Amino acid sequence: MNDLQTISSKRIMRAIILGVIAALCYSVMSLLVKLLANDTNTSMTVFFRCMVGLFWISFALIFKHLRGKRFTIKTKHFGLHFLRAASGFIAILTLYYALRRVPLADANSLAMTYPLFIPILGAIFLGTKTNSKNWLALITGFIGIIFIIKPYSNTFNPIALIALITGIALAVVFLCIHELAKRNDDPHTILIYFFILTFILSGILAIFSWETPNLETLIDLLLIGLVGAIYQEFLTRSLSYASPKIVSPLLYLCVVFSGLFDWIFWAHIPDLYFWIGMTLVSFGCIFSIKYAKT
Repeated sequence: MNDLQTISSKRIMRAIILGVIAALCYSVMSLLVKLLANDTNTSMTVFFRCMVGLFWISFALIFKHLRGKRFTIKTKHFGLHFLRAASGFIAILTLYYALRRVPLADANSLAMTYPLFIPILGAIFLGTKTNSKNWLALITGFIGIIFIIKPYSNTFNPIALIALITGIALAVVFLCIHELAKRNDDPHTILIYFFILTFILSGILAIFSWETPNLETLIDLLLIGLVGAIYQEFLTRSLSYASPKIVSPLLYLCVVFSGLFDWIFWAHIPDLYFWIGMTLVSFGCIFSIKYAKT
């Protein structure tokens, strides 16, 4: 029993370390997007993010194939894959757009509200039941959103609502992944469809606003894609060691990292209302995950 407990503890510790690194990578990616705002447009940034992600997963799958690990790209649920890819594309597009116009910490804290929308969308479209504890957690989280957005004040920035759309889109992403997993689609199949479809969607969008980047901007765009791919890699590995109930709350560290970057690069210190809101959103999301019906 002690040996089993030791192994379990080591797996959880690995999951925590990898989850913290994933949150840091997510924050660095967001920082790079904001720093590059004056050098290129949102469509270009999204395109390079998706392109690098496609190369990353392609090389990873080729490497797995060479090691004798097999997977299939056949699926009977292409419509669900397309919905997952489209919602993921919208999540990236809205986040990158919001990052250019609102503080890092605000944008990322609103993007991380996705656990609040999962039970609601699940109840509407999948008939998933939500218990009273989960509803209380959701209400707490939505009160926190009001504190962050501050629609009642003169400082209200409507672009913050775009970041909230990111949270809604991410909720759709997680529901689609859950449904595809229930229908026995391999994780590698889900990933390859996601990157291929988002690459196509982002490419179509980029055609209408193409700006050939100079060498420095090109390197920055590729770096955004690379850091984003590393974030996904560490998050995936973290989830392989522990359940989402342990890993998901770690992602809220990206708000802390983003707040630090806001202070270092723009001398912006979030006000008291933001910290109250962020705390309420974090508790709402964490307990929403904890009390979720599985």
